[in-house]
Amino acid sequence: MALMKGSERRAALSTEARRKAIHLTGLSVPAALLLFGKAAAIGFVAAALAVAALLERARLSGKLRLPAVRDHEEERVAGYFYYILGALMTVALFSPPIAAAAMLMLALGDAASGIIGSVVRGSAVRTRMMEGGGRRRKPLPVVAGTFAVCLAIGYAARILEGTYFSGPGVLSLLVCTVGAAAATFADAFPLTFRGKVVDDNLTIPLFAGSAMSLAALL
Repeated sequence: MALMKGSERRAALSTEARRKAIHLTGLSVPAALLLFGKAAAIGFVAAALAVAALLERARLSGKLRLPAVRDHEEERVAGYFYYILGALMTVALFSPPIAAAAMLMLALGDAASGIIGSVVRGSAVRTRMMEGGGRRRKPLPVVAGTFAVCLAIGYAARILEGTYFSGPGVLSLLVCTVGAAAATFADAFPLTFRGKVVDDNLTIPLFAGSAMSLAALL
């Protein structure tokens, strides 16, 4: 494992921590599901997406500058928009317990990946792919750390399911493990579509939600 030098590591960690703090706003989505139900959560996220679309239109036209936007996002749609879009699709497509677990894996699992990756060389896979080269998998320490965090999140979501959601439980140990593996895969191996790298803020919750929904049928 190749770690960055001390000063370089501290600077990268500080920058990534500020960016990933924004991810914590995603905790409002499972909170809305738990407190108000699926319909209200869809309305809440749809409103946030409409605001994000207006912000992105203004930013891309040069009328607005937003903090924590990465250099490679200056002339393309930023990750926070895909984050909200992924949240809306996740809440709409999956049952509330699975949607809540998938969003927790995005909000906390991806944040853990970014923070671990900020001190491990070779972790900026998507950025290098957008620039036309580089490896297509994150280093093993980042993959292992992301999976461990997502697995812990899945088990925590099981407790929330039993406390807040009515009906038969779907978040079994198998379902949580499969969901954690799918979220980790989406984070570690960037998906491309027609030569473009798909933002992991979109793929992580959708992969996790789809995998958990299929595993719940077994």
